[in-house]
Amino acid sequence: MRYTPEHKDKTRQRLLDAGGAIAKKDGFGTTGVDSLMASVGLTSGAFYAHFRSKGALLEAIVDNELGRSIEVFGQQSHERMLQTLDNYLSLAHVEHPELGCALPCLSPEIARAGEHTRQVFEQRLLQLLEAMRPHTGDDSKTWSIVSQVVGAVMLARAMDNKDCRQALLQAVKQQIMLLLPATGPAASVRSDSSRASPPAHKE
Repeated sequence: MRYTPEHKDKTRQRLLDAGGAIAKKDGFGTTGVDSLMASVGLTSGAFYAHFRSKGALLEAIVDNELGRSIEVFGQQSHERMLQTLDNYLSLAHVEHPELGCALPCLSPEIARAGEHTRQVFEQRLLQLLEAMRPHTGDDSKTWSIVSQVVGAVMLARAMDNKDCRQALLQAVKQQIMLLLPATGPAASVRSDSSRASPPAHKE
């Protein structure tokens, strides 16, 4: 039976979604092709119709997962972005990696991946920073926020005690909020400018 290109594209996307969830929960290195294909109801032989190797799958997962993160931060109001960061630094995110961000889960494995996979990761990460910049005001704050939230989730997942996890997440959350204006950098600049330069008086 011959499948349409649309069917193949949909199957590939299902593999990316399933592969991303499994890799984020159990680690990409321990994710076997057989279990991945079984999760979408296909045999392992069908894998190579979509990816030339397991390394190519990791590269595609990185592109897919970080693409979603870019969309999230690039299409939100400042208030919604603050709520997203609050949700990021939550016990629910720590306890359910398969539903969350790929950065805390896959960054160590990407560091050991091939050059092209690392290049895709770097490109997507820079795009994520660009999407967040309107909310932070500058690159330095953006790098700091991304590093802190990702690191906090990684450390919390390595902890056994829930109270320790919560204390860590809350501490980082408080520091992040100190870096971010409540109404967005653009709004703050407009407000400061209007106070500093009142309309000229007309005679």
